[in-house]
Amino acid sequence: MTETRTPEELPDIDQLYRFGFGSGQVRGVAVSVDRSWSTAGQGHDYPPAVAQLLGECVAAALVMVATLKFEGRLILQFRGEGPISLLVVQARSDLSYRVTAQWSADLDADALDQSIQVLLGQGQMALTIEPADGVRYQSLVPIEGQRIAEALEGYFRQSEQLPTRLELAADAHRAVGLLIQQIPGEGGTPMVRHGAANDEFAHLSILVDTLDTPAGQAELRTTPVPVLLHRLFHQDALGFTDIRPIRFYCGCSRAGVGNMLRSLGRTELEGALSDSEVPDHVSVRCEFCGQRYNFDAVDVEQILLDTSTEPPDATRH
Repeated sequence: MTETRTPEELPDIDQLYRFGFGSGQVRGVAVSVDRSWSTAGQGHDYPPAVAQLLGECVAAALVMVATLKFEGRLILQFRGEGPISLLVVQARSDLSYRVTAQWSADLDADALDQSIQVLLGQGQMALTIEPADGVRYQSLVPIEGQRIAEALEGYFRQSEQLPTRLELAADAHRAVGLLIQQIPGEGGTPMVRHGAANDEFAHLSILVDTLDTPAGQAELRTTPVPVLLHRLFHQDALGFTDIRPIRFYCGCSRAGVGNMLRSLGRTELEGALSDSEVPDHVSVRCEFCGQRYNFDAVDVEQILLDTSTEPPDATRH
């Protein structure tokens, strides 16, 4: 849709914005992830250092999934050998997402703006695209750069071969992402021979570079996205082409967890009953939303004996 309202009048909470410029040679996507990001972290109590890095991954995954013309999901994963060993974001084409992370006691938990080389160390970034219909695609690249945005820009250079500029900022309350990208030419190839397209992308990239400072990062975290985009690009025939809501989701359920437990078999479940952090229960905690599901001995017996009946919808959890 085409928006004619002023930047101050546009929605800002949990929104994705697609925008373009008068030439039609560069496209952009920006996200503001607010209430849903607070919801995503409620069951996990992420330390500030983890929340910052994971929030940047959320913003990155959402702007990237918005550049794909497909129905399905995109999975962004960083796995390293540092104090943060895992960051995972699953973003769907309907702009819903879920997240998980793993970290150790060695983490300097309260320090912000640490290098990903310190937090993640050596490791791999995996980008997986799973269309609802079609072939699953995965790309694995080493973790490079000092920030999540730098690592992903390296991926675009190597794998997509599309000139791309990405800025990310996050804390425990908000995650923001801004991506500009040269539009592919005929046959899906970058317009590398089109001098005007290259010049425009270089010009817009310089404007985005103003966010790549401590003051710029603070502005990115605190300024409503429509206002921020107007400040950056008001002289470049900026126009919004689509505005869509973002939400946190998790598909876990008591029935689904019960089906998973059934696959473990009697011996393992009986062992779990006697060796659980919740006495005399098999206790399972969803790694994405933090919901805990508890099954007592009666529940376990029903799971094992009656495969035609879903686990009871008890309220013990």
